[in-house]
Amino acid sequence: MKKKYVVMFSVLIILSVVIYICIPKTKEEVEDKTKTNVNTNGFLTLMLEQDDGTYEKSSSSLWPEDGYIFNNVLSKCENGGELIWNNELKTITLKTDKTDKCYVYFDKYTDPTVNSITITDTTTLSISIRVSASGGTNSVTTYYYSINNGAYTSSISNTKTFTGLSKGTTYTIKVYVKDTNGVDSSVKTTSAETENLTYICTTGTNLATCIKNQYTSQGTNEIYYHTSSLANSAADNSYRYSGANPNNYVCFGSDASTCPNDNLYRIIGVFDNEIKLIKSTNYGDYAWDDGRAVVATSNVSSVKRQIFLKENGILAVPEMPVGGNIWSSSSIRIKLNTTYMNTFNSTRQNKIATHTWKVGGMEFNDTYTAKQYYNVEIGSSSNSTTDSIKIGLMYVSDYGFAVSNSYWTTALYNYDSALNSNWLYLGLDEWTIARVSSHSYYVFSVNSAGNISGNNYDNSSVAGSLAVRPSFYLISSTIYVSGSGTSSDPIRIN
Repeated sequence: MKKKYVVMFSVLIILSVVIYICIPKTKEEVEDKTKTNVNTNGFLTLMLEQDDGTYEKSSSSLWPEDGYIFNNVLSKCENGGELIWNNELKTITLKTDKTDKCYVYFDKYTDPTVNSITITDTTTLSISIRVSASGGTNSVTTYYYSINNGAYTSSISNTKTFTGLSKGTTYTIKVYVKDTNGVDSSVKTTSAETENLTYICTTGTNLATCIKNQYTSQGTNEIYYHTSSLANSAADNSYRYSGANPNNYVCFGSDASTCPNDNLYRIIGVFDNEIKLIKSTNYGDYAWDDGRAVVATSNVSSVKRQIFLKENGILAVPEMPVGGNIWSSSSIRIKLNTTYMNTFNSTRQNKIATHTWKVGGMEFNDTYTAKQYYNVEIGSSSNSTTDSIKIGLMYVSDYGFAVSNSYWTTALYNYDSALNSNWLYLGLDEWTIARVSSHSYYVFSVNSAGNISGNNYDNSSVAGSLAVRPSFYLISSTIYVSGSGTSSDPIRIN
């Protein structure tokens, strides 16, 4: 931006301590107001930068707004008066106590712009958005968000989730951005409505049927029907919950009027008329397998493993393998199907189906999407290794499909960009059931940043154990009793 010497003319007037006091207004009031008159008194000369970098006197009686920025270096008064530009109110404050004449310079400037606001997810209690903005002369540095004309909150992220909302309510959302030079864009406004979920169920209805009835079209009530025609889906005819916070809570293992937090589970989806649940909170931090720390001699089982089996009421098995990332012999598999299983009475244990889990594992690939991981993990091209048990852990693809479907083309290695849209994300380092097939020491996990990665199965000897959330399938005859699926009003079953 060129700064050239220019001969200027102005009207001489006498001032004695003049201070223009600006009354604060909201951003919208400023943008809706009539532009401030500049030359009513004739003692200020307005200078505007031209395309060639020179400045010319403007005959306009209004301050420039879009396309110009105040130049506080060149703007000055000949006899020492101070000029202060208020960019929000578009006003000049002049402070002087002597005869003076003043020149106000504006440089050509391209403002930042909010191009679009995309609603990425809605639930009964929240609305998630993603903002597309572009810088002008300078790049965008901060985003400002407001809902229902409330106070603006600032963020460096172009995504925002508004929480604590009311169901079935339309909200006005406003966004503007600021660039590195402190210049604001104009405000862009949109609206979105929270879900107004009404459970289409009556007491005595089959639970799988009940969940399917919540689906009327793709995304309704955060449920997607994964048919072969649904782009980027598992194409396994499952019904899966996807999004920031769907109403998929179930109270399992307690009849208390207020379900204890430890008994809250969430529905991953419906698979062949079986409801798949996952514990909504961490059961505890454990190694996926803890046998690697003890080196056993040939044909002698691990002492550590034998102690573990006895402590959990299981007879020691001669010549059991000494650790590894093989699910069928892992200590966490044993713990989940003994110690954890025994926290339920026999009636509730009988509500859990013995299921065939795909546990062959797969290769890690930092470009794979949810669908690609599904195909190699449990789909048609997966390893045929299985394990028929009651309690397991989530699949990698379960985590992948839990995000809003707009992220299903994103690699799971980069899922930190989808945190606000993934109800399965707990914010912890957490195990999955899948082994890394090319490496006998590694198992797939979700890291605390929200991405899929790999961890040493005996992580207790490395950097602390990882979170474990038991997952299981309810028998297909499970009956719906009550509840709307929220954490405060979870689904109750017979």
